[in-house]
Amino acid sequence: MLFFLFSVDTQVALVTEMASSLKIWGTLLALLCILCTLLVQSKEVSWREFMKLHYLSPSREFKEYKCDVLMRENEALKDKSSHMFIYISWHKIEHICTSDNWMDRFRNAYVWIQNPLKVLKCHQENSKNSYTESRSFNYIEFHCSMDGYVDRIEDLKMIEPISN
Repeated sequence: MLFFLFSVDTQVALVTEMASSLKIWGTLLALLCILCTLLVQSKEVSWREFMKLHYLSPSREFKEYKCDVLMRENEALKDKSSHMFIYISWHKIEHICTSDNWMDRFRNAYVWIQNPLKVLKCHQENSKNSYTESRSFNYIEFHCSMDGYVDRIEDLKMIEPISN
């Protein structure tokens, strides 16, 4: 009813202003959606990068993994003189940053795992072609990113070496 109280010229002007205002809000909403997508992808990148650099799948025996092969196969590790890999299911890594309430995640926090994990440490010898291996059970402290997912290994406490 209030709309009909204005003249036709005023009504046209109001409709034009509302249309341009909707375009601005639509553009802002689209930019917000793009920003949210980038944030989600950044979480996936750090998670994927962590897994690519440190994860050893339990689908193979732990003793089958060899430093020389692992360090050569991964392009990001080719120039590193030492590196560490963890032998654990991806599902367990994914849930390290989950609190007791499974809906909540630890964000920008350090979390010690309760059970020791198998760790393979690779150290480059004097010659550039070979690595020495050390295998052990370790308690590991992980860092949970702002997204609530593991993004790095922070600390280790060795429990006992694993003999070959």
